[in-house]
Amino acid sequence: MSLIVEILLPPFVACLILTGIHTYLGLHVVSRGVIFVDLALAQIAALGATFAFLLGYPPHGTGGYLFSLAFAFVGAAVFSLSRLKDQRVPQEAIIGISFAVASAAAILIADRAPEGSEFVEAMLTGALLWVPWTTIAKTAVLYSLVGLFHWRYRRRFLALSLEPERAAAEGWSVRWWDFLFYMSFGFVITSSVAIAGVLLVFSFLVIPSVIAMLFAREIRSRLAIGWIVGTFVSTLGLALSYRYDLPSGPAVVVTFGATLAAAATLRYLMRAERPAVALARVATAVIVVGVALWLAVRTSPAAQVATGHAEAAAAAEQTPRFDAAGAAPAPGSSEQILAAFAALEQRQGPASADTVAVLRDAGEQVHALLLSGELQPDEQDVEAITAGLPSDVAHGLLEEFAHHAGDAWVRLRAAQELLEMNDLEGGDALVEILASDMPALVRSEAMQRLRATAGTDFGYDPMLPAAEQGEAIASWRAWLRDRAAGDAGAR
Repeated sequence: MSLIVEILLPPFVACLILTGIHTYLGLHVVSRGVIFVDLALAQIAALGATFAFLLGYPPHGTGGYLFSLAFAFVGAAVFSLSRLKDQRVPQEAIIGISFAVASAAAILIADRAPEGSEFVEAMLTGALLWVPWTTIAKTAVLYSLVGLFHWRYRRRFLALSLEPERAAAEGWSVRWWDFLFYMSFGFVITSSVAIAGVLLVFSFLVIPSVIAMLFAREIRSRLAIGWIVGTFVSTLGLALSYRYDLPSGPAVVVTFGATLAAAATLRYLMRAERPAVALARVATAVIVVGVALWLAVRTSPAAQVATGHAEAAAAAEQTPRFDAAGAAPAPGSSEQILAAFAALEQRQGPASADTVAVLRDAGEQVHALLLSGELQPDEQDVEAITAGLPSDVAHGLLEEFAHHAGDAWVRLRAAQELLEMNDLEGGDALVEILASDMPALVRSEAMQRLRATAGTDFGYDPMLPAAEQGEAIASWRAWLRDRAAGDAGAR
């Protein structure tokens, strides 16, 4: 339980902070009818961070933050100037165009930067699961200052969002106050995108506010409902991501979407003139969608391929394989080892005695097959090895996968399984990943698993190039040596 708390407490606290400020700003955004201003401003801030990344600035450094903030301020100026009395072109159109252009520009810039595609993916999905406490503290201070600013001028901001005609009639400078609103919004968005990514920031801003507006009219009631919804959904989404090994940001976004659908359905049932008829309609819709999804999954090409593989694997266990000359493959041959892996993956349980015998002393052959590319395992192979083979056989194969598999995610998964078996060879493989030029997301996952084991990250930042983190990597290797020495002394 302590490990779960250690892993999930920082992202949970970050979600609480995001919920607090974004629910309030979301009420303004939804009331103004500029639903996608958050998405557009977040993408503009991400464009600034991408441009800084191309120039060589660290993604989470001061330089990258300032570039992102500067781009957000430019977006704030554009959005404040686009609110005109003569709305021949709706402001939402300007916002949508800004989002499309910023997204395309970020893709073009990322195409010229090393690991650019991984950086863009990280900007979309965020790094919620490994946000450090120092970032959480700085963000909390910044959002508190923004909150105090909005509290000080709450009457003006609320009037501009809820009663813009009255604000203009009283002689206020609408464009100036709009710029101040979007500028403060830019401070929040710039920090939020670095933590949670564009998609989750948009969800935090809009979905709790929309749900609150479905059930309440007054600002205070809407804020209370939005904060409760944001807290509940964040907790549920993080728990699901941990339980089913899902990316935390997308898991929370999908949970927000499901919660909105449930809230809209509940409101429909509450306001229906004939509750029984409304309930029957909802039940029918759920059944129809469920059956359609079931049929789609059962008849999909992927399901048919999986069935074919299962049949082939069963036949492989029962029938000897022969080469072109009609002879059965020699014991320990490449063909026999590949057939054994196919049978193991499809059996979904303890391997047969023949499969275990083939793979027991196949370490050298597996090593050669991995290097030649003849054996290209996936994560299902790792699961099959762990579940289907005796531990002494599984250890050797997992070590080969952890160090020599061509797929970075397979190496990561195999190393994690070794650590679960208390084999420090898994830690050594994870440190190899930290010191490699693998995608930042893979190195982030490796660092997270090592941190859960060691209780520290030694200052390693997965968004920085590995070549710049020699001290942190050296600390990890020293920790492994000390741990191995301690284990040897205990034996």
